[in-house]
Amino acid sequence: MSTTRNKFLLRQPRCRNKNLSFLGVCLFVLSLFGRSGDVLTVEGAPLQQGPPITVTAVGVEYHFGQQAVFTLEASAPAGVAALYLYLQKGGEDRVEVISVPTEGGASVRTTYARDLRLFPFPPFGEVRWWWEIRDGAGNSLTTDPRVFRYADNRFDWFCRTSESITACATADDPPYLQAALDVAASSLDRISHSLRVSPPERVEIYLYPSLGDLRAALEMAGREWMGGQARPELGVVLVAVPHTDVFVAQMEREIPHELTHLLVYRLTGPQGYPHVPAWLNEGLAVANQVHPDPSLEALLEDARQEGRLIPLEKLCSPFPSDPDVALLAYAQSGSLVRYIRKQYGDSGIRSLLAAYADGAGCAAGVRRALHLGLEQLERAWRADLAGLSGWVQWLSENQTALLLWGLSLLLAIPIALVARK
Repeated sequence: MSTTRNKFLLRQPRCRNKNLSFLGVCLFVLSLFGRSGDVLTVEGAPLQQGPPITVTAVGVEYHFGQQAVFTLEASAPAGVAALYLYLQKGGEDRVEVISVPTEGGASVRTTYARDLRLFPFPPFGEVRWWWEIRDGAGNSLTTDPRVFRYADNRFDWFCRTSESITACATADDPPYLQAALDVAASSLDRISHSLRVSPPERVEIYLYPSLGDLRAALEMAGREWMGGQARPELGVVLVAVPHTDVFVAQMEREIPHELTHLLVYRLTGPQGYPHVPAWLNEGLAVANQVHPDPSLEALLEDARQEGRLIPLEKLCSPFPSDPDVALLAYAQSGSLVRYIRKQYGDSGIRSLLAAYADGAGCAAGVRRALHLGLEQLERAWRADLAGLSGWVQWLSENQTALLLWGLSLLLAIPIALVARK
């Protein structure tokens, strides 16, 4: 026990000497250092360096339908050499890259103003955006992507939600909003059952108080005759339904029309949807309205009697912007789809959509699904429209046999005359 204590006593001087030596080394090292701000330096050179590029603020503000302003504050000791703004609209794969001018310098605060009248964002869609900053030393920094919803902030919106459907209006009127929800729910159930496709997981319906307000929102390039628009990739429907005594009837016309586009998109997919001809897409939308539009029916009958019906092949592409011609195109397309339903049922409509979802052309899709040419379909529809569907359709289906019979008859006449002589 005493031996242990002696060993401990012998070690104490060594420990004290070691501590004094360590203290001396520390004092020597500290004497070599100076203090500059918060960074310790040796002979004036920094031991720690800040990042080459620093972003202190980013932001975006917009006035709906007018302008969106993106802001950036950044610094770089080597000087800011280039700035790039990246924009990606909701539902699109394409990324737009904008080179934003900069005067350089170690610190910049820049803005980019986008004219939404010339380069609009999809109404009520999401916009993803981020910045890239490059300095004079070859360094670059990309900010984290941010997302904002491009809502129509000209109005205060009042919304009600029922299951997967949300209806929003500029007036806080529960009966008005509930009517929109009821019409939407029944329309989705009816149309999805007909097409055998499940409804979207989320549907948003925005009810504008007038066509003028809707037109300003959509920038429809003069298409003031349109009562709504669908954004199938976003699950958003915009309709103009004035708050009058007949708003329910107008909802039953406009809401099913636009919801049809959402369901066709869901059935054909984003790749197949562009192949669906306008006459089928818009014709289904017209045919699915709860109440037929009497003005379209009158327009169609006048055009038939006056020989102004548009050839079906011209209705494969998007409808013209001229209001009179476009309304006739809607009337014809709705009538044609109702005829196809009468002759081939809902299965015929689904077969057409399946063919176009596979990328078939306008005429090829009709031939694959209905086993007749586009011209034959048009002749049969026109005959039905004129009330002559029976024998005209028989002539159309047997025209080849009738032609051969006529040729044989022409050959038989000279032979008979020779035999008689």
